[in-house]
Amino acid sequence: MSDRSRPSRAGFVAFLGLLVALVAGYLNDCFAGLGLSPDAGQAVPAGEPAKPSAKPGDRVRVVVQGEQCRVGGDGPLRPCDAVCAEQAAGATVEIDATAGAQRAVDALRTCVQARGAKAQVVSE
Repeated sequence: MSDRSRPSRAGFVAFLGLLVALVAGYLNDCFAGLGLSPDAGQAVPAGEPAKPSAKPGDRVRVVVQGEQCRVGGDGPLRPCDAVCAEQAAGATVEIDATAGAQRAVDALRTCVQARGAKAQVVSE
């Protein structure tokens, strides 16, 4: 007969499952980069032609989620460089970096500034 009873083994297995679930939730940004998140299927292919969404003097809000970006609060997730290509010189781009990966936010800010637009990073 084993040293452990069945209830203690079941408790250990339940604890182990909970631990795995917590680690998976914590690493959710990593899963988005691998295409394993629920939002990963909504990404627009990078090959689409860029249509200018901002004119000089406009204020545009870009939300960074993981490694992807969306214009406004409800647009589809797309590569951040495609969003950057749509910004016009003289526009102001407000970058919501609350849920974004730091390297994606930095790359978007640098790209927007290189295009002659003003970048304002907002993170809470």
